[in-house]
Amino acid sequence: MDIAIFTQLFPQAPQDHLTQMAAQADGLFGSFGFSDAGMINRLPYFLANVGHESGGCTITHENLTYSTAARLCAVWPSRFPTEASAQPYVNNPEALANNVYAGRMGNTQPGDGYLYRGRGYIQLTGRDAYAAVGKAAGLDLVNNPDLAAAPENALRVACGFWAWMGLNPICDTGDFNAVVKKINGGLNGLDDRNAWLAKVRKVLAGESVRDPNARSTIQAVQQALNSRGYTEVGTADGIWGNNSQKGADRFRRDNSLNGVGNKVDATLLSALGL
Repeated sequence: MDIAIFTQLFPQAPQDHLTQMAAQADGLFGSFGFSDAGMINRLPYFLANVGHESGGCTITHENLTYSTAARLCAVWPSRFPTEASAQPYVNNPEALANNVYAGRMGNTQPGDGYLYRGRGYIQLTGRDAYAAVGKAAGLDLVNNPDLAAAPENALRVACGFWAWMGLNPICDTGDFNAVVKKINGGLNGLDDRNAWLAKVRKVLAGESVRDPNARSTIQAVQQALNSRGYTEVGTADGIWGNNSQKGADRFRRDNSLNGVGNKVDATLLSALGL
């Protein structure tokens, strides 16, 4: 797979990540069972989940900076039953990680929670995950956790995660939902994962896909929304403003799509048939 394919898949990814993906993909995909027969489901399922989990390979570190106690209570209700209990962790990511991840996922030492916070395209969390995925990927991630998010290692680490979770045999059943459940314990973000899967299959088949930031794409989205009765969008001028956002958000809510508040993304394009 060359850099043009990865650029189509993940157009917002940093250039150094795209370069490293292209340089390593053929070797890694062969080693981890994604080549040949693995192209049917294994590779598409892998790339779709990488796209979802990392925001198109733009997110490689867990964001643990929360600006309000109320949000902390919503995310970790068992840890923070009151806003007063959450207040010390507002805008304090290190303390937060050391609180919420302490004593689990293999974290046994003071500071393990923050040291082994989420990193990578499919984020590793906890000492046990860093140890197991490091072994699968041939990297010492326990002593060098930052390697998991480095451009030269991130794809290898994601492949190692896939192997550690034993996902290839599940892929071979054709049950995409089962793969998603194995990754995160539920079907979180399923609409977006399916949109990513559709995009991946198109790109791997050699079909062109839209750049969500291109003016022509925005214009096509505006036209599609208008044609479906979301006329608050107004003129299809290729400029994404407040009215376009209102129309897109209403369309998402009406169709039970995730991503209200997002601009043009894979989920919206897929739902509009673009």
